[in-house]
Amino acid sequence: MATKYDIECLQKARQLIHKNPARHYTIPEIAKHVAFSSSKLKKGFKKLFGMGLYKYLQYERLEKGKYLLENTEKTLKEISRTLGYKYENNFSTSFKKKFGKSPGAWRNAQP
Repeated sequence: MATKYDIECLQKARQLIHKNPARHYTIPEIAKHVAFSSSKLKKGFKKLFGMGLYKYLQYERLEKGKYLLENTEKTLKEISRTLGYKYENNFSTSFKKKFGKSPGAWRNAQP
């Protein structure tokens, strides 16, 4: 059973990722930031949020990408760089896998 302190630390880890999804944090970096061991962080994060750290990072990136496609005129290259993707194609592939449309098709479908 997680203590109140553990939950606060895990939420702090989630906020760290949410604040800057473009940053490629390592699990040891996040663990140090929240004063947990890497294994306790991984287990607790998955139990509390229903997904592992890496999956959560991908989720945050793609949700932010969707927001940027819908609310800015940034190019796909600019968006993928903003989100920490080295290659635009990696962003496009991940986006299509999650949302069922390419980023360009998603943007064009918006009213």
